[in-house]
Amino acid sequence: MSSSKNFSGGDPSSWDANGNKMDEKHFLRMYSKALAEALRTKEEEDSAEREELKLQQSSRSKSRSTAADVSEMQSAYRELCHDDPIVTGGDEVCRQLAEVLIPNYKTVATRLTKNDKNKPIKLALSSPLVEGVLQAVARAGSKATSSTTRSNTTEDSSLPNQKQPQEESMIGSSSITSSEGYAQLAFAIFLEGPYRCIQQDNLDVISDFLGSFQPPPKSNSAAHHEGLSAEEKSRLVEEATAKIINGIEKMSMEETRNEAAKHGRDDDASSSSSEFFLHNSNNDNAHRDDNHTMEEIWAEDSDPDDYEYESSYNPYSTESNNDSEDYDDIDGDYFNPTHLSKRNTSNQTWEGARKSIHYLLSSFSYGNMALNTLSSRVWTDLGMSESMADLAFTLLLANTNSSHDKNSLLWQDKHSTEEDIKDITTLWDRPLFVLRDRAMDNNRGHDALTLYLQLLCAFLSHSEEDVMSKLSTPSKDTNDTSDLPPLTAVGLSLFATLCSSKEMTCSSSSKLCGTSIESICPRDEVKNAIFSTIDTLARIVECVRPKKSVFGCGSTGTASTAWVRTAVCIIPMVEYIINIKARFDFQTVFEGGGSRNAALSNSDANALLDSGLFREMLSLYTCTTNETDASSVVRLQLLRTIFALSVQSPEVLGHYAVRVPDLVKEVHASCFMDGNLVDGILWTTLGSSLLESKSEAPKPRLKLRTNAKLNLPAVDASNLTDRCSLGFEKLCKSCNSALMSYKEIVDKEVQSEDDENETRQHKQTLGNIVKFSNYLSNCPHGIKIWLDSLNNNEDAPQKAKAAIADLRSTLARLPSYTIGAEEDAGVRSSDHKKDDDNDNLSTDSHIEIRQKASNLRQRKIDFGKEVSLVRGTVKVISLALESQKGAGLSLKIPMSSYNASSKTD
Repeated sequence: MSSSKNFSGGDPSSWDANGNKMDEKHFLRMYSKALAEALRTKEEEDSAEREELKLQQSSRSKSRSTAADVSEMQSAYRELCHDDPIVTGGDEVCRQLAEVLIPNYKTVATRLTKNDKNKPIKLALSSPLVEGVLQAVARAGSKATSSTTRSNTTEDSSLPNQKQPQEESMIGSSSITSSEGYAQLAFAIFLEGPYRCIQQDNLDVISDFLGSFQPPPKSNSAAHHEGLSAEEKSRLVEEATAKIINGIEKMSMEETRNEAAKHGRDDDASSSSSEFFLHNSNNDNAHRDDNHTMEEIWAEDSDPDDYEYESSYNPYSTESNNDSEDYDDIDGDYFNPTHLSKRNTSNQTWEGARKSIHYLLSSFSYGNMALNTLSSRVWTDLGMSESMADLAFTLLLANTNSSHDKNSLLWQDKHSTEEDIKDITTLWDRPLFVLRDRAMDNNRGHDALTLYLQLLCAFLSHSEEDVMSKLSTPSKDTNDTSDLPPLTAVGLSLFATLCSSKEMTCSSSSKLCGTSIESICPRDEVKNAIFSTIDTLARIVECVRPKKSVFGCGSTGTASTAWVRTAVCIIPMVEYIINIKARFDFQTVFEGGGSRNAALSNSDANALLDSGLFREMLSLYTCTTNETDASSVVRLQLLRTIFALSVQSPEVLGHYAVRVPDLVKEVHASCFMDGNLVDGILWTTLGSSLLESKSEAPKPRLKLRTNAKLNLPAVDASNLTDRCSLGFEKLCKSCNSALMSYKEIVDKEVQSEDDENETRQHKQTLGNIVKFSNYLSNCPHGIKIWLDSLNNNEDAPQKAKAAIADLRSTLARLPSYTIGAEEDAGVRSSDHKKDDDNDNLSTDSHIEIRQKASNLRQRKIDFGKEVSLVRGTVKVISLALESQKGAGLSLKIPMSSYNASSKTD
């Protein structure tokens, strides 16, 4: 009783289920746990309910958005089918339409983008759509070009990635369609779609992509009118004019008749109703006849370019619409996207598919598609560089291998001469050149340069096996070398073009193209790409060069010109990494100079030597002869490039070059200096600096691996230092005589043909000393090597200073021939003679006097420019002679910026 009493009298919450009394802390802990579990359960239920509601709402909004997108895409499709189309939906609609048009990837091996998984609507190409897109991108590209021209004149050009949007809208500016939207659509139709069709090579996929599109026929009315003669055109114009006049006269007569009939009805109100209706019916017939006549007149007189003859699809044709039950002809929906997207029977055959794809790819270009308006972000997101590089490589490889499968887009019929057969593989240059133009586009930060260089390296490396196979195959005729593989030839040619382009040699090419982490330095990218291929280049040169030296041995068979084409391509690549155009006049490759910091490092020089490229260039020169004019020019350019490499790294490449017997025996011969004065001076200077000293000079230790008796030019018995000094004195004396003789020719009033030829020879002679001066100022080790050579003989420096002083004194005696205002006014005053002077001189003699005065003035101007240029070169040579040994000449500004007009310097 006591226990039950206590239980009933106590707090029931303080007892557990077994009737044991709990303490307060244990009770609170259990209560809190139960409360937390209840709250968590409630929160999970509420969260699940919210997620379910969110999914339902998202599904409804997605369905509404999909329906809206489908409607906008169909509307954009219709708008593009009209003449001079304008898409009012904006860039987003163009992007969505482009994603819908391109075919899906169906294989696992190829890439699959997120846009390929689900498409809200199925659309395909049609002739009106393709022609409308061409018109749209042409208009957008022209507007973008004009806008860029205006912005370049008013804004700073140092902002390459700044984009000027091109806004277009039919009404107001609520919906904006820029050039970027049209360019994305054109890229999808003319490249991405054909690229995916070629990758899959499935006729069903190709037919779904092409839809009802038909390429335009070659011959049309416009071409017919262009072929008419002038007489036919004038006759047609006269007939059209006569018809227009007759039509106007009929219209005026009809108006007069109508006015008379109107007055007659007003005066005679009692006329019968039958006469009234009869009269009006006659007028209606007359109107119809006249209108029909005028339609014929204007149609015949109109410009044929005003009509679209190329479109093979006629929306008004009953034959194409009879089998389409869903074609809405009542509402006039002639450009129904669903109807236009249906397959055409011709596109369901391989021949028809090849014609359509060929037309699309042949229309693709960087300017016509307005691809320069695409920003770097859009270009990268769409993977345009990857698509174009892969397509170019695929087509070029297929063109080389010649596919024989007729059930393929890349089939080639080499034996057929029909013009209707389209070879798609011949269009490999379309995507390749577009990628090249984008890579050189400074306004877009050269965003495609890295992948373009990778493609060129792939061209060279892919054909390396073919090159090695040619090297391993013995040839009966050692002079018979076959041409390079097509991939190798294309890669070399494009590399040479890139290294010689203005975009890769301008001053901005040495700077980063932007501030982002993905920005590149074009000059460094090209240099790294060249160094990554030097091993392949060495094997290519080895493949094309003759396999033995031909000095004195004669040549049998027909020599190949493959080595000429190869050398022409490799020389610009070598010049790019050394920044010296040695093949011309030792000018710098890059704008703004900077050549003294462009010397080859020891690691780069060793890489050229270890790869075998430098050795193969030497062998190519020594194993060839001057058989033709082209080969002689290329051999001289190759020799100058070898010298520039040797001067850039005298300790590594220079020492190697001057120890090659075949080379040394030729360039150190007296006859070589007689024919090539500057080149002979430079080679003897290099040899004297590296091989000779004040003691007896060591002889070359290398020997030829041949038992044949060589018939080499005789070597001068004097040492290299004496020949170098004598060559420099000869150079200065020839310039002296050329200046004086040139002055005498300029002073003549009348010049003969012999005088003109002699003038050209004098300019060439003066150009020799300019070339020597450029060598001293642009080659980092040039001055040191020359001074080392002169110091090997005690009298050589003094003789050189005396020779250059004599040339300076000659320049001081020459007139400046500065055309002043008085002389210029005297030449122009011949146009304003008085009447009494005109009586004494005939018109012919007056014109002859004016012509002579003008020619004399121009000759003096040209002579003054030549003298000024020689003065600048003499300054450079004088400073080099006066400088300390090894200190070099410090030129902080390029040669062209010197003020060399003073005669007393």
